[in-house]
Amino acid sequence: METVLLFGLLIGFLVLGMPVAVAIGLSALAVILLADLAVPLTLVPHQIFAGMNSYALMAVPFFILAGEMMNASGVTQRIIRLALALVGHVKGSLAQVNTVGSIMMAGVSGSGAADTAALGSVLIPEMEKKGYDRAYSAAITAATATVGPIIPPSVLFVVYGSLTNTSVGSLFLAGLLPGLLMGVIMMVVAYLTSRRRGFQQDPEPFSIAALGGAALGGLAAALVPAIIVAAILTGFATATEVGVIAVLVALVLGLVAFGRLRGRRELAGVVTAATRTSAAILFIIATSGLFANVLTRLRFQDTLLDAVSGFSTDPLVVLVLIVLALLLFGAFIDVTPLLIMFAAPIAVIGDELGLDPLHFGVVVVLTATIGAVTPPVGGYLIIAGGIARVPLTAMVRPLVPFWGALLLSLAALIAFPVLATAIPSLVGG
Repeated sequence: METVLLFGLLIGFLVLGMPVAVAIGLSALAVILLADLAVPLTLVPHQIFAGMNSYALMAVPFFILAGEMMNASGVTQRIIRLALALVGHVKGSLAQVNTVGSIMMAGVSGSGAADTAALGSVLIPEMEKKGYDRAYSAAITAATATVGPIIPPSVLFVVYGSLTNTSVGSLFLAGLLPGLLMGVIMMVVAYLTSRRRGFQQDPEPFSIAALGGAALGGLAAALVPAIIVAAILTGFATATEVGVIAVLVALVLGLVAFGRLRGRRELAGVVTAATRTSAAILFIIATSGLFANVLTRLRFQDTLLDAVSGFSTDPLVVLVLIVLALLLFGAFIDVTPLLIMFAAPIAVIGDELGLDPLHFGVVVVLTATIGAVTPPVGGYLIIAGGIARVPLTAMVRPLVPFWGALLLSLAALIAFPVLATAIPSLVGG
């Protein structure tokens, strides 16, 4: 009963428009006061602090700051220019640029929301000029941004790893192949939908000169993700240490290579933006420490495990059930709080059933990310729709084939765990 009250209050507070962090903390505090949990109120601030007291979480503000520095340095334009040079000769070229650009941006920002905003602000108006439907432009921008949290560096992998005591560096490596697979499937869907709807059937011819000119700036933008992957592959640094390295590399690129961060005002603006984003995420994580403590006292993990085990003990069946539940909750709860609330309890189930923790982690994060493009909440949809000035309902129809692409990617990942375990196994073994 107390568990139902906890989640009921949380959903009610979110529906009322309360900030996510406040809703999580207040619902947990209400259950402490109303239920007989024997929790002294002096424990509340301790649990809130414990929610953030993680070495792995130090990577979050560093990766966000590196992404802000790269964006302020004009990386988005350079990535779009390179993507246009690579796939601009394909029919429906701007749809392909949107997809390829999302793959490249994933290695810069580590955030799907940031990818949606950065690419959408440039590509959606340009796609409209080329005759693309605004709803379609917004839909593909939001859908392809789901690659962002899967390809390293990923803020969501940092959050998941800190909550479940899973190696963040190994999660980064585990996300590489699934992220690239998602990108390839998205490109196929973008080509087919653009061709069927008659978008941009006379693309620009391929040009070696244009590719050469765009490659220098694009490769410089790829330096940060390349260093991140190389440092983790070689064991040179942990994920948190790599975050610091990423900031230093982004700062050098912004000051020297791109020359866009030379003034105090520019640097102050970047730091301020990164601080706001980091504070919002860490505040959610902090109050979730209290929420998780209440769930533990309510024996939520045991209840969940008993319920799932009573239905089936087959690991694959249980994994599919978890995915279906996350898809349902993801339609109403944003990605980060969804992970924070459910990652630890369902990770326990995965361990009990002998599921590989890296494969399980990538499946969970990918499933949660699909919620970001699922109405009625759909955080990425809200961002893209705001840029395109179209209501969320208008994006539903053009989203359908991209939902299919995401579900196909998820099904492939579930069916073939080697997609997530191959690279970490090679590095570790």
